Amino acid sequence: MTSPSFRAIAFSGSLRNGSSNTALVRLAQRIAPQELTIEIIDWVDQLPWMNPDLETNPPEILQRWWAALRGADALIIGMPEYNGTPTALAKNAIDWATRPPADRAIAGTVVAFLSAAGRSGGQHSQDSVTPVLGFMGASIVAEPHVRLSMIGDRLDADGNTDDPEIVEAVAAKLRAIVDALELRDATPEQ
Repeated sequence: MTSPSFRAIAFSGSLRNGSSNTALVRLAQRIAPQELTIEIIDWVDQLPWMNPDLETNPPEILQRWWAALRGADALIIGMPEYNGTPTALAKNAIDWATRPPADRAIAGTVVAFLSAAGRSGGQHSQDSVTPVLGFMGASIVAEPHVRLSMIGDRLDADGNTDDPEIVEAVAAKLRAIVDALELRDATPEQ
């Protein structure tokens, strides 16, 4: 029997060179279980600022974002935290993911966060968008949390690390994503 194959897209909510959140996304892509392929979307910074007026005639980049979401089983977000909130980049991509209202691109998608931040490890940014995404039809994989604090010196920009705590945290989250997708597929639609 062959294992199911799931497709995830991932992006980092940070534009900073050497971002630990970008590194976590790259690490996830590299250590993903065989049932999960991860494509890194590195162009969310090109999305226009959220403006519902654009929905009537969406620009190509926005249509590309919606198509990427609809073509994926899961979305993995490297979620930084600035001043206790998600970055504008992450929030803008998430806001566009919840559109258009009649056919939300994020609906039915399994969403997971990987965060590296200051003392909170990104808890505040994750907690602020989780209810919104759930309300918009996404399925959030909250546990196990990946909220890593002050790890910049233990992870390089490409996501390489010899720290087992970091690798195991990301690997556990990826296993939880696969479990959520398998459960979704095994559950009959109502």
